[in-house]
Amino acid sequence: MYIEFVIADNFLLTFLAGAAAARLCHKHVNIFRLLTASAIGTVVAVFYPFFTVHVVLQIVIKVALGITLCVIMYVKTPRFITSSLLFFGCTFTFAGACYALWYAVGGTGAAAKYLGECPLFLTLGVGAVVFLGVEYVVKRLRLARAAAPYVYRTEVEIFKQVLSFDAFLDTGNCVFDDRTGLPVVITDLGLFTYKLDAMSSAEFIKRVDRFRKRRIVTAAGEADIFILRPDRITVYSDKRKHKINAVLGLAVKGFASRGHEMLLNGSALTEGV
Repeated sequence: MYIEFVIADNFLLTFLAGAAAARLCHKHVNIFRLLTASAIGTVVAVFYPFFTVHVVLQIVIKVALGITLCVIMYVKTPRFITSSLLFFGCTFTFAGACYALWYAVGGTGAAAKYLGECPLFLTLGVGAVVFLGVEYVVKRLRLARAAAPYVYRTEVEIFKQVLSFDAFLDTGNCVFDDRTGLPVVITDLGLFTYKLDAMSSAEFIKRVDRFRKRRIVTAAGEADIFILRPDRITVYSDKRKHKINAVLGLAVKGFASRGHEMLLNGSALTEGV
C-alpha cells in the first residue's frame, strides 16, 4: 500500500467528516480548523501502524485523537458536544458505507478482502457521496425551518366540504380578482380536485363551465387560473383562527408553488397571523 494513499485518504476523509458534522450544526464551516485537524489526524495515522501497544491502549489513543480533533475543529463554537458526536457518527458512517458497498457487491468475503488489501484511497468516492447526501439533507432541513414561520394550516369550505391545505404566506402573490377586487389565494387545480370527495367532484364538474378564467403573473411564475368564490376561507395560527375575505384561484398549469399546497395573499390577512 502506498503511503500517498494513506495520507490522502486520512486527510480527505477527516476533512469530509468534520465538514459534514459542522454543516449539520452550523451555517458556516471554519476551513482553517478543518485543515489543521485533518493534518494532525493524518500524521498520527501514518505512524499509528508502528505503535506496538496493547489493544486497549490503541483504543484509548484513537478516542483521544478523535476528541483532540473535535476540540480543534469545534471549540468555542455553538453546540460543541453535538458537533463532536456528529463527527464520530460521520466517521463511522463513511466506514460503514464503504463496507456495505463491498458487501453488496461480493458478500462478506469481498468486503473483508477490500478492508484488508485494497488501497484506502478507494473509500474517498463513498465518502464524497455520503458528504453530498449530508449537504442535501442540511439544505432541505434549513429550507423547511426558514419557511416554517410563514406556513399556516388553511381551510377552504366549498361545495359543502371543508378542504385543508398547508398554505405559504407569499409576499410575491399580489393577485386580485378583477371583478370583486378581493385578493386571490392560489392552489393547484390537480391538488384541489384530488382533495374533493365524490359528491363535491360531481358538483365541481357541473359548475366548471361557469368559473371565470384569467391569466396571472406572480413571483412564482405565470399561470391560467379559475376563479372560485368559496363559502369560507380560514387561516389558523397560534391556536387561533382567522376568517379571511378572499377568492380561490385554481392554477391550471405552468404555475410553480415551490412545494407548497397553497399561496396566501398577504392583503387577505386583515388580522395579525
